[in-house]
Amino acid sequence: MARKITVALNFPRNPIEVPAYARHVASSMAGNPYFPSPSFPLATLLAHTAALEAAEVVTLTGAHGAAADRNAKVVVVHDDLKQLRTYVETIANQHGADAAAVVVSSGMSVKQSAGPRKAIFAVKQGKVSGSVRLSVRHPGIVTSFDWQFSPDGTHWIDAPSNVKAHQDIAGLTPRTRYSFRYRTLTRDGTSDWSDALTLLVV
Repeated sequence: MARKITVALNFPRNPIEVPAYARHVASSMAGNPYFPSPSFPLATLLAHTAALEAAEVVTLTGAHGAAADRNAKVVVVHDDLKQLRTYVETIANQHGADAAAVVVSSGMSVKQSAGPRKAIFAVKQGKVSGSVRLSVRHPGIVTSFDWQFSPDGTHWIDAPSNVKAHQDIAGLTPRTRYSFRYRTLTRDGTSDWSDALTLLVV
């Protein structure tokens, strides 16, 4: 029996990045055959996102109370995305072995399971714009790592393989959300690809 998938929202901490994330999710789900009838309207999410963007512009003027209004609109967009996350999780868990791919296609990501033998995969912003660092803490004996990234969760691009548990990837498009995954080669053979992690590259 396939394990149940839990969906994670990689919600940006910086309010300026929130609209880009929300629009990425909306565009990923719009026209997506996995999500023909979202339980929460994408048009509502986009309307709330537009309101947040307008509030951010006012905040930059330093107007009294503007930041509080902007923060309230951040909460609204966050709540919209939480409702969509529940919907995506329900749909994904109807697709068995394809559940993780369904989640990634929504612009969201799969929550990583904790466990003593589970590899810990992390994606962080790199030192320069358009770059990231992928890293894995893996308990077993590994001879090499394969790395991939994707701008849409469907079409994967190979990054150079190496024998280290980390890889830097540069030349990505800033303010774009990418998915990343890895697999290992050991004396027992090549592993399956990991669950994908997503990150809004700055």
